[in-house]
Parts: sequence; C-alpha cells; structure tokens
Amino acid sequence: MTRDGLRLPRTMTREECGGEERALLKFVRARKSAEKSYEMLRNTLAWRARERVDACLAEPIDDDKLKHVERIPAYYAGFGRAGHPIYVEHTAVIPWPTILEHMTADEFLKSQVQTLEWQASVVYPEASRRAGEPITQVINVWDLKGLTMSGFTSEIRAFVKKASAVAQDNYPEGLYAAYIVNAPKIFSFVWAVVKQFLDAKTVGKVHIYGSGSKMYEKLIDRLGPATLLRKEMLCCRTKEIGEAEAAAGLQPAHGATQEWIKAQLKGEEPTGGAAPGSLRRESSTQNLYDVFFDAASELPPSSMTEKELERYATTKDSFGLASEQPDALAPDVVDEKQKCCKCC
Repeated sequence: MTRDGLRLPRTMTREECGGEERALLKFVRARKSAEKSYEMLRNTLAWRARERVDACLAEPIDDDKLKHVERIPAYYAGFGRAGHPIYVEHTAVIPWPTILEHMTADEFLKSQVQTLEWQASVVYPEASRRAGEPITQVINVWDLKGLTMSGFTSEIRAFVKKASAVAQDNYPEGLYAAYIVNAPKIFSFVWAVVKQFLDAKTVGKVHIYGSGSKMYEKLIDRLGPATLLRKEMLCCRTKEIGEAEAAAGLQPAHGATQEWIKAQLKGEEPTGGAAPGSLRRESSTQNLYDVFFDAASELPPSSMTEKELERYATTKDSFGLASEQPDALAPDVVDEKQKCCKCC
C-alpha cells in the first residue's frame, strides 16, 4: 500500500471496530492470498473513489425515490449472543416490481450502498461499544414466506445479483451467520445447487429452518435474549408482514438510513437513536465460536527484528502461534472439546 500510495479512508478504519488491521484482515480472509486480497482491496478503493462512497452519507436520495426504498421490509432487531446486530429481511415481499418501475439500478444501488455505509459507520460502532469488543459482522435472518419462483423474474434476479455483487466485492466477510426461515419446499432444491458454488466456510454459516413455533423457538435459542425478534414477526400471514415490527417501534433499515442522513445534515439527533431497533447491551461474553476475528493475533509482535519478521512470514509456529487460524465453525458442528473457557 505504501509503495502504491494507497490509504484506507477513515470510514473503513474506525478504532472501535478494530481499526486498519481488522479492515485489512477482512480482505485477506475473503481471498486467502496476499495477491488476490490486495487486488480486491485496490478494486474496492477504486470503486469507492469512482462512486464517491465516502461522501454518500451526506447525500440523501430524493423523496420520490425514498418512498419506494423505505417500504423494503428489513429491520435491525437487537443483537445476537456475542453482540452482532441482527438484520431481519422479509425477502419474498420486497416490492421489486414497484422499485424497478420507479428507480434505475444505479439509483437503487446508491441507497443500498448508503445502508451498508450506515451499518459500518453507525450500527457496527454502536454494537462494538456495547459489546466492549470490535463487531464488524452481522447476523442475517431471511424470511422466505410467500416466495414463489414465478414472482422472482429474470429482471428481478439480475437486479438482485447486481446489488449482491456490490456487497460481496466491496464489503467482504460481513456475515457472521445467516438463518433462513419459512423456506418453501422448492428452496431446498435451489439451495442444493447454489451451495456448490459457495465457499465451504460461507455454507457453514447458513442455517435453514422450517416454520412455525418450533422454528421460532430454535431460532431464539440460537440468537439469545438480546434479540428484538418476536414470534408474530415470523409466524404470521404474508399480508401481515411488517405489522409486528411497526407495533414494536422498529423502523425499516433503508428508511432509517435516510432519516439519519437528513438529521445529520440538519445537525439534529436522529429520533430513532444511533441504530433504530437495536437493544442496549451493557456487557457481553465472547462467543466461543467466533474464531474469525482477532486482528492482533494476525499481526507479528512489534518488537521483532527484520530477520525475525522474515521467519514470521514463513512460519508462525516458531513464535508459538498457530500457522493458520481455523475457519469459522457453525455452532451446530463445533466439537464438544472446543467448548472451553476463553483463556484456552
């Protein structure tokens, strides 16, 4: 980076979220080799400059576009056991036809990027402060109630694919875990095909649940008591989706993002707080399964000499460090022997 004159913007290096070390580690983890990681990072920095991403939270979208974006039924609903924010999306009822009719792909992508930047700039720092440790990943709960293949047209698929590519290419390793609920039978066939093209670690983060009371009980058991998800939010009729969230005071994430932007420009405090729908946690316990991030353990000791650094680059074992950190494990496949105290 020094050689090429590259620097990470402040929006990517907030200290409460792990600083520059963790930001870089996310790219390394995503591509697993120095060359590919650096290429991904350079592409992201070029994309951020080209699209003026670092200034996007000072540019709210037009109100005539906002009225369509703010209808997207997606909400932040508290935190998981280790402090990761929970994002629940009722995927099957997103009003894609209306969005496609009134917004261009670029206009929608701008709002999508703004929400991702708001998450990185507001939600993650708040989660980190509350947890007492850096948090830079999210738990996704995707509700597929009402999903039909006929409603997922080729135009919509292309639109969604483009939005997903922006997130995957420029916001690496942002997923802590994903829970798919109320999936129709046909989804099992779709998933069997899709997962063949995904990294094994990513597949291990995805958990597919059924529907009804047992689904909800199992999900809450995994998420923990700090979630704001209620049974009626997931176990309701399709036409009632969003009613329970509104009753609980949760604001759709895209709408909350735009409200926050406008409040900041006016010098006001957003009415929904820093992260609407988030539940305060005064303390947290490190999740024993969260082996993905400890940026400090990825860095050589600062006291190393030049020769020692060369040795460190070839093998970490000689310094008493694991040569390779294990992949993140899905909680339901972790070996019982790993369930030990934090000091181990």
